[in-house]
Amino acid sequence: MPELQSPVPKPQVDLPGVRLSDESALPKWRTWDDTGVPIGKARRDGETLTLAVAPGEWLVLGERPAGDAVDLTHVRAAIRVTGPGARRLLEHVCALDMSDPMTPDGAAARTLVAGVATELVRDDRSGEPSYLLLVSRSFGQSVWERLTSLPGPA
Repeated sequence: MPELQSPVPKPQVDLPGVRLSDESALPKWRTWDDTGVPIGKARRDGETLTLAVAPGEWLVLGERPAGDAVDLTHVRAAIRVTGPGARRLLEHVCALDMSDPMTPDGAAARTLVAGVATELVRDDRSGEPSYLLLVSRSFGQSVWERLTSLPGPA
């Protein structure tokens, strides 16, 4: 089986107040078996993250879910944006209200980021705001380059 190649040029980039990291190798599964996660939410169980952004379908990151599932690992890039400036950086390329009341830890949405259809989940890490962006693999490099070309958060 061929090794999965990253769609982004670097595994990690540090900007002022923000770290971008490539998590594209993370296993990604689409399932239609009800996981109990409501639309607009995400749930973390250890290393597995389950999110719902559309009726009757769930995206599971990590272990393969029980029941019917389609492997999306090869078709989705995953970019993590972490740090105190993550929200401000994303506000430059996403019309979604990224404020804590509207996009708290565990929120999930399907939106546009840099003009690209994206599944976005807020998945805080070690007390820091962190957002996971899931985009079509063919747009991974474009979204990465747009994020890394933005001015640092003010």
